[in-house]
Amino acid sequence: MRSPSAISRRHFCRVSALAGGALLVHAHTPVVRAAATGGQAGPSPAFAPNAFLRIDPNNEITIIVARPEIGQGVRTSLPMIVAEELDADWSSIRIEQAAVDPKAYGNQFAGGSQSVRTGWNPLRHAGAVARAMLVKAAAQRWGVDPDSCETSAGRVVHPGTNRRLSYGELAAAAALLPVPGELPLKRQNAFRLVGQPTRQIEGPAIVTGAQKFGLDVRVPGMRFASIERAPVLGAKVLSVDDSAARAIDGVLDVIRIDADSLPGFGDNSPRPAHGVAVIATSTWIALRGRRALRLRWAGGAATEDSQLRHAECLRLASLPPELVLRNDGDVDRALGSAAQTLKAVYELPLVAHATMEPMNCVADVRSDHCEVWAPTQNPEDARRVAAAICGLPLEAVIVHVSRSGGGFGRRFYSDFVGEATILSREVRRPVQVVWTREDDIQHDYYRPASYHVMRGAVDSAGDPVAWSQHLINAQRGDFLRWAYPSGTAALAAGNELGEFDFPAGYVPNLRLTGTAIRSCPVPLGQWRSVEDSTNVFVYQSFIDELAHLSGHDPLSYRLKLLGAERSLPYYGGTYDSGRLRQVFELAASRASWGAALPARTGRGIAGCFANHAYVAVVAEVEVDSQGGVRVRRMVAAADLGTVVNPLGAAAQLEGAIVFGLSAALKHEITVAEGRVVQRNFTDFPLLRLPEAPPIDVHFVPSADAPLGCGEAAVPPTAPAITNAIFAATGIRIRRLPIRPQDLASG
Repeated sequence: MRSPSAISRRHFCRVSALAGGALLVHAHTPVVRAAATGGQAGPSPAFAPNAFLRIDPNNEITIIVARPEIGQGVRTSLPMIVAEELDADWSSIRIEQAAVDPKAYGNQFAGGSQSVRTGWNPLRHAGAVARAMLVKAAAQRWGVDPDSCETSAGRVVHPGTNRRLSYGELAAAAALLPVPGELPLKRQNAFRLVGQPTRQIEGPAIVTGAQKFGLDVRVPGMRFASIERAPVLGAKVLSVDDSAARAIDGVLDVIRIDADSLPGFGDNSPRPAHGVAVIATSTWIALRGRRALRLRWAGGAATEDSQLRHAECLRLASLPPELVLRNDGDVDRALGSAAQTLKAVYELPLVAHATMEPMNCVADVRSDHCEVWAPTQNPEDARRVAAAICGLPLEAVIVHVSRSGGGFGRRFYSDFVGEATILSREVRRPVQVVWTREDDIQHDYYRPASYHVMRGAVDSAGDPVAWSQHLINAQRGDFLRWAYPSGTAALAAGNELGEFDFPAGYVPNLRLTGTAIRSCPVPLGQWRSVEDSTNVFVYQSFIDELAHLSGHDPLSYRLKLLGAERSLPYYGGTYDSGRLRQVFELAASRASWGAALPARTGRGIAGCFANHAYVAVVAEVEVDSQGGVRVRRMVAAADLGTVVNPLGAAAQLEGAIVFGLSAALKHEITVAEGRVVQRNFTDFPLLRLPEAPPIDVHFVPSADAPLGCGEAAVPPTAPAITNAIFAATGIRIRRLPIRPQDLASG
């Protein structure tokens, strides 16, 4: 199994956790047996054949969920997989969040749309093992062949004699049996639960307000903290006048956070920002005390400016690229001899995550141990960070994973866990750190901005014969201190290009190049769908441009280019172009592609294989004379392999499209004089309910193993919108977010 540090590096959300998950099917939780203990103890009343489930004599079945719940529905979908093979009564299921235990569970982070994908086989086997042991226990009691027994709704049945026993009645006997090895798993046509639309187990608690999120955690003796962080990127505290803050009733302490004094947390785990914390008896008093602080700051990147960065991109675009990542054929010769050529520049801004629940964490540091309550995507990293700050072994840190109000990659990092740990260590009490919305917007780890210089060419038939892409940007890996490749002193430029499902392998003359902007002080990190969120916008827009340049329908142009079905490499695996074709065709069919539309209304299409899922999106858009954009309808088609919970999967695709719409229409983070300009939803707005279009989601039926789900609909959303705008107005949008002034003249 890979070490945690290896998993956390550059392609953390691309790396399969299957190797770690394979440990789980054999992670037997032993029961204490009299024969093994010299008669000192009797058998445990519970049946726990592996790390995933426990059956009590009262017939209560507990399924342990090893991945964090950040809104993607894993506390329902993962138990469904176990319950399916177990043949459990779904109404008797309860769920329990797993402790952080890499030896038992392998990787436990939520990211890369891989929780269901990598858990599919291990979880099925866990359920099948338990079912086989229960059947054997019943057969032994009845004196019959186990093969003559059946299971249904939490019972073992012997049809020949009509005898039946509940799993609870068999729990103690099953616990005494040896755990079997490999077992046959159900065929898809025998599924009773998997594939059925199933409401979230926690749904009623969420809508009634009973569900506990990280912000709801309360620990006896807990104090509350609000932190004023460096307003200028990288600035340090020069002086603190806290007299007015300390005079407020309920303010207990004021503590500096010196990030430079903290131990390193390793790559992909940045330290918190410099700041000053106010500790108080409530969050509101802590906020009052924070506003009363008089602070002076020194240093930092006061000259950092988004407009200057843009000018730097223009300058670098005029120079040869720093690195050629791929160079198929002879691009320059193809460009020189082509029937038609096209040049375009695409720009995407910094973007924040803006989770509904701002960052928060409770830490309780004692002399010999530490407990953390955190809505985290990465509990292993949270444990490492707390242990490093406290100087404790990992085993002395307990992380309680709270349900999160959104993650989108932001909660993969543990800076907010570090803050709570530092403050609890100082005051020797449990402390809850709560971020404000302004904190969240201004101290995020943003999606990198990017500048893409594109050149393309088509032959006399309109087929693309040359494709050149030059990416200029500051890379998140530089900020996150990714380990350098062996024998190098820097990360390779163009890291954010990642790997392509297209155009690599389709255009005969292809050149991908990169130039990195080094020493960028802006905090950068993973954002929902990571590099695909920018790259798919660029290439699905540019292929649309080539289609129109050559006079072809954008859908038929894509389908012709995909050609015959074939498999191509993708992040150490493969993707199937035939499955990509299917989602394009299904989305177009359900969206009535080609049907007449009113004036200034158009349809656009985009699709991709991203985060291990095939998704195509058709947008129907209306543009008014002032440049206002109204998205009338979105139609998505997805091949996710076996869809465990269609209700949850549809919600994930709908949520991803809404997320992508917000980014395409509204989102931009800018920096001026070293400060993030945007502060709240007033200047970093989310899509509102009246603005959200009807979204139709359709699945390609499949018997294959599940693929990703939560991120893959984000990348094609923006290009579908901008391609529709072109169809409606003839104006090509190459810069996000979409601005009315760019369309008003159309």
